[in-house]
Amino acid sequence: MDASTLNIAIWFERRLDMSLGFHFAFARLYGIVVNDPLGLIDDHAQAARSSFIDESDDVYQLLAGSAGVIARSFDAAAIVTAGWAAPMGADGSMTQRASRHPQRRRVRAVAAVGDAGVASLIRFEDDPECVIRQAAPGSGELADALGAMWFGDPRPLPDQRAVVFRGCRRRL
Repeated sequence: MDASTLNIAIWFERRLDMSLGFHFAFARLYGIVVNDPLGLIDDHAQAARSSFIDESDDVYQLLAGSAGVIARSFDAAAIVTAGWAAPMGADGSMTQRASRHPQRRRVRAVAAVGDAGVASLIRFEDDPECVIRQAAPGSGELADALGAMWFGDPRPLPDQRAVVFRGCRRRL
Protein backbone atom coordinates (compact mmCIF):
# COMPACT_ATOMS: atom_id res chain seq x y z
CA MET A 1 0.00 0.00 0.00
CA ASP A 2 1.53 3.33 -1.00
CA ALA A 3 -1.10 5.64 0.46
CA SER A 4 0.00 7.97 3.22
CA THR A 5 -1.64 7.45 6.57
CA LEU A 6 -2.72 11.10 6.63
CA ASN A 7 -4.59 10.65 3.32
CA ILE A 8 -6.30 7.58 4.77
CA ALA A 9 -7.25 9.49 7.94
CA ILE A 10 -8.66 12.42 5.93
CA TRP A 11 -10.69 10.14 3.65
CA PHE A 12 -12.03 8.15 6.59
CA GLU A 13 -12.90 11.18 8.71
CA ARG A 14 -14.87 12.73 5.84
CA ARG A 15 -16.98 9.58 5.68
CA LEU A 16 -17.54 9.69 9.44
CA ASP A 17 -18.56 13.33 9.27
CA MET A 18 -21.49 12.35 7.07
CA SER A 19 -22.81 9.77 9.52
CA LEU A 20 -21.35 9.60 13.02
CA GLY A 21 -21.60 13.02 14.61
CA PHE A 22 -19.87 14.17 17.79
CA HIS A 23 -21.90 12.48 20.52
CA PHE A 24 -21.02 8.84 21.07
CA ALA A 25 -19.94 7.21 24.28
CA PHE A 26 -17.29 4.68 23.29
CA ALA A 27 -14.03 4.68 21.37
CA ARG A 28 -14.54 2.89 18.04
CA LEU A 29 -11.99 0.86 16.09
CA TYR A 30 -12.23 0.46 12.32
CA GLY A 31 -10.23 -1.44 9.73
CA ILE A 32 -9.59 0.20 6.35
CA VAL A 33 -8.89 -1.44 3.00
CA VAL A 34 -7.40 0.89 0.39
CA ASN A 35 -8.67 0.22 -3.15
CA ASP A 36 -7.18 3.25 -4.90
CA PRO A 37 -4.44 5.26 -3.13
CA LEU A 38 -4.73 8.14 -5.62
CA GLY A 39 -8.49 8.23 -5.13
CA LEU A 40 -7.93 9.02 -1.46
CA ILE A 41 -6.37 12.33 -2.45
CA ASP A 42 -9.19 13.14 -4.89
CA ASP A 43 -11.74 12.06 -2.24
CA HIS A 44 -13.37 9.36 -4.33
CA ALA A 45 -15.96 7.54 -2.27
CA GLN A 46 -14.80 4.11 -3.46
CA ALA A 47 -11.07 4.77 -2.89
CA ALA A 48 -11.22 2.71 0.29
CA ARG A 49 -13.60 0.71 2.41
CA SER A 50 -13.95 0.85 6.17
CA SER A 51 -15.24 -1.85 8.48
CA PHE A 52 -16.34 -1.36 12.07
CA ILE A 53 -14.43 -3.79 14.31
CA ASP A 54 -15.38 -3.02 17.91
CA GLU A 55 -15.97 -0.31 20.51
CA SER A 56 -15.09 0.12 24.17
CA ASP A 57 -15.14 2.68 26.94
CA ASP A 58 -11.39 1.96 27.34
CA VAL A 59 -9.50 2.81 24.16
CA TYR A 60 -6.31 1.17 25.41
CA GLN A 61 -7.98 -2.16 26.15
CA LEU A 62 -9.62 -1.97 22.74
CA LEU A 63 -6.26 -1.57 20.98
CA ALA A 64 -4.46 -4.15 23.13
CA GLY A 65 -7.15 -6.82 22.85
CA SER A 66 -8.28 -9.16 20.10
CA ALA A 67 -9.89 -6.27 18.18
CA GLY A 68 -6.41 -4.77 17.75
CA VAL A 69 -5.16 -8.07 16.35
CA ILE A 70 -8.06 -8.12 13.87
CA ALA A 71 -7.32 -4.52 12.85
CA ARG A 72 -3.83 -5.55 11.73
CA SER A 73 -5.34 -7.66 8.94
CA PHE A 74 -6.41 -4.46 7.12
CA ASP A 75 -4.29 -1.96 5.15
CA ALA A 76 -4.79 0.55 7.97
CA ALA A 77 -6.76 0.98 11.17
CA ALA A 78 -8.44 4.01 12.72
CA ILE A 79 -9.56 4.79 16.23
CA VAL A 80 -12.33 7.36 16.69
CA THR A 81 -13.13 9.17 19.93
CA ALA A 82 -15.31 12.10 20.92
CA GLY A 83 -15.09 14.37 23.91
CA TRP A 84 -14.38 17.86 25.11
CA ALA A 85 -11.41 20.12 24.36
CA ALA A 86 -10.54 23.31 26.22
CA PRO A 87 -7.77 25.90 26.08
CA MET A 88 -4.63 25.15 28.07
CA GLY A 89 -2.66 27.56 30.18
CA ALA A 90 0.48 29.25 28.85
CA ASP A 91 2.58 26.55 30.51
CA GLY A 92 0.53 23.75 28.89
CA SER A 93 -1.35 22.86 32.06
CA MET A 94 -5.08 22.50 32.55
CA THR A 95 -6.73 24.27 35.47
CA GLN A 96 -9.84 22.07 35.31
CA ARG A 97 -11.37 19.22 33.36
CA ALA A 98 -12.07 20.13 29.75
CA SER A 99 -15.73 19.11 30.17
CA ARG A 100 -16.18 21.74 32.89
CA HIS A 101 -14.23 24.57 31.28
CA PRO A 102 -16.36 27.59 30.26
CA GLN A 103 -14.67 27.64 26.81
CA ARG A 104 -15.05 23.91 26.15
CA ARG A 105 -15.69 22.65 22.64
CA ARG A 106 -17.03 19.29 21.48
CA VAL A 107 -14.45 17.46 19.39
CA ARG A 108 -14.16 14.25 17.37
CA ALA A 109 -10.66 12.82 16.96
CA VAL A 110 -9.49 10.28 14.41
CA ALA A 111 -6.11 8.60 14.66
CA ALA A 112 -5.10 6.30 11.81
CA VAL A 113 -2.20 3.88 11.69
CA GLY A 114 -0.72 1.95 8.81
CA ASP A 115 2.65 0.80 7.56
CA ALA A 116 3.55 4.44 6.78
CA GLY A 117 3.02 5.45 10.43
CA VAL A 118 0.43 7.28 12.52
CA ALA A 119 -1.57 10.39 11.57
CA SER A 120 -4.42 12.13 13.31
CA LEU A 121 -6.97 14.88 12.89
CA ILE A 122 -9.67 16.56 14.88
CA ARG A 123 -12.87 18.35 13.95
CA PHE A 124 -14.84 20.66 16.23
CA GLU A 125 -18.63 20.49 16.35
CA ASP A 126 -19.00 24.29 16.55
CA ASP A 127 -16.70 24.87 13.54
CA PRO A 128 -17.04 21.77 11.33
CA GLU A 129 -15.18 23.30 8.39
CA CYS A 130 -12.02 23.62 10.49
CA VAL A 131 -10.14 20.31 10.53
CA ILE A 132 -6.78 20.20 12.28
CA ARG A 133 -4.47 17.63 10.67
CA GLN A 134 -1.30 16.14 12.05
CA ALA A 135 0.82 13.93 9.82
CA ALA A 136 3.40 13.34 12.56
CA PRO A 137 2.56 10.62 15.07
CA GLY A 138 2.55 13.03 17.98
CA SER A 139 3.32 11.91 21.48
CA GLY A 140 1.32 10.48 24.31
CA GLU A 141 -0.33 7.31 25.44
CA LEU A 142 -2.71 6.95 22.48
CA ALA A 143 0.03 7.38 19.86
CA ASP A 144 2.13 4.83 21.75
CA ALA A 145 -0.79 2.39 22.00
CA LEU A 146 -1.56 2.68 18.27
CA GLY A 147 2.08 2.08 17.39
CA ALA A 148 2.26 -0.92 19.72
CA MET A 149 -0.91 -2.36 18.22
CA TRP A 150 0.27 -1.97 14.63
CA PHE A 151 4.02 -2.46 14.82
CA GLY A 152 4.32 -4.71 17.89
CA ASP A 153 4.50 -8.47 17.88
CA PRO A 154 1.16 -9.89 16.78
CA ARG A 155 -0.58 -11.81 19.53
CA PRO A 156 -2.49 -14.91 18.52
CA LEU A 157 -6.23 -14.75 18.91
CA PRO A 158 -7.48 -16.87 21.81
CA ASP A 159 -8.65 -20.33 20.88
CA GLN A 160 -12.41 -20.03 21.24
CA ARG A 161 -12.83 -23.80 20.92
CA ALA A 162 -11.11 -24.60 24.21
CA VAL A 163 -12.24 -24.19 27.79
CA VAL A 164 -10.06 -23.97 30.87
CA PHE A 165 -11.63 -25.67 33.87
CA ARG A 166 -9.78 -26.09 37.18
CA GLY A 167 -6.45 -25.42 35.49
CA CYS A 168 -7.00 -28.02 32.73
CA ARG A 169 -7.58 -27.13 29.12
CA ARG A 170 -10.24 -29.13 27.35
CA ARG A 171 -11.01 -28.99 23.65
CA LEU A 172 -14.66 -28.61 22.73
